[in-house]
Amino acid sequence: MEITDEQFVSQIMRHLFRTRGLDLSGYTQGFVFRSIKKRLGRTGIDDYGRYLRMLMESDEETSQLLASLSINVTEFFRDRSAWESFSSHVVRPLIESKTDGGGILRIWSAGCATGQETYTIAMCVHEEAKKLKNAMPFLTAVVGTDISVSALDKAKDGIYTHNEVRGIPDRLLKEYFVPRHGNFEVSERLHKGVRFARENLLDKPGSKYFDAIVCRNVMIYFSREMHDTVTMNLYEALRKGGFLMLGQTETLMGAPRSSFEVIDLENRILQKKT
Repeated sequence: MEITDEQFVSQIMRHLFRTRGLDLSGYTQGFVFRSIKKRLGRTGIDDYGRYLRMLMESDEETSQLLASLSINVTEFFRDRSAWESFSSHVVRPLIESKTDGGGILRIWSAGCATGQETYTIAMCVHEEAKKLKNAMPFLTAVVGTDISVSALDKAKDGIYTHNEVRGIPDRLLKEYFVPRHGNFEVSERLHKGVRFARENLLDKPGSKYFDAIVCRNVMIYFSREMHDTVTMNLYEALRKGGFLMLGQTETLMGAPRSSFEVIDLENRILQKKT
């Protein structure tokens, strides 16, 4: 039996909800259908049934479809006031604690998409270290993770267009990026200490004892059940006293809610209770 457009979209939405916990019910079917059609064009498949079978059998194709949906809109220094608060309430005290006691400053950019957020975090660390007249004798590890391989490939390359770097202040753009063939490439200095890896936030975190986790504008697409799973994973990945930064429209749910204290409510910065 021939599959209609509406049935095709509905089956894909159910697949994404079941496998990734993503609830797309808030989007119009027209938007979702157009995004799916783009992915169909790239795969060269024009048969709905064949594509559905491919999607059910391939975790990588599911990730590629998510990338086509362009759900994770990311940019450098998105919501400038939030990053100012992150620098003063999170990065500065962490640097001071590492300067006194040594060790590694570990920050996780969860759901990093194409890397803009991850490099923003790295710039915040460098800038606060300069303000404190700190030569960064401690080691810094900023880890960006995402489920999309293509997004991670771009993040690792660290090359962005004029339009993509528009949120970076001119001074920081000159200091941390190198003009190259009409684009801007992350400097070696900024790239050092930053790494990227593929990880599904619904799985148990591959690393723990992070000093801070930034997970912004990711969980708004999850169902309540999946939201609770991700929240618990983030909670477990933080060391005691570690910081969690969410998107400005997101709230903490699930068991960990009572285990955090609010540092900055407006910018959704929390601290895991000791």
